[in-house]
Amino acid sequence: MNKIETAEILGYLSAAYPSAKVTKETAIVFHDILKELPRTEVMSAAKELVRECDWFPSPAQVLRAVARANGLLSPIPAFAWQEVLAEVRRVGKGEEPKFSHATTQAVVKAMGWREICMSDNANVLRSNFLKLYQDLSLASDRESLSKVVSGSLDALISQKALSTASEG
Repeated sequence: MNKIETAEILGYLSAAYPSAKVTKETAIVFHDILKELPRTEVMSAAKELVRECDWFPSPAQVLRAVARANGLLSPIPAFAWQEVLAEVRRVGKGEEPKFSHATTQAVVKAMGWREICMSDNANVLRSNFLKLYQDLSLASDRESLSKVVSGSLDALISQKALSTASEG
């Protein structure tokens, strides 16, 4: 994305948040953080943020919105836990579970699928899952955002598409 496109996106955001003060320095920071991303992705993210945010978004919020729109961020922990419970009911301990995101898969692997299926204490299991999930999702999401910033968005989207296709 070039500087003119960054200015257009900031103009869109400024129109949605008229009390926001967008300085030259603000534009420089936004461009520095978002310059490797396609304009269409950033504009879509800006529109999504206008629909959900009460205040002018930061460059980090725009970046996360782009990553989220492309399925690159970990699902929220409660969703991941519900997915694990659904797989316990669907396949049980005898088969290999399938999850929508690598973070969920990593947590299940770390905890042990058989142990999850055989657990008698759902509250402790859930608590342990959520703690580990929070730690792993932070690391995974940080890595994904770092790759998005470094211009690897297309590669990440392709990688996700390939892993989803191989699972299906």
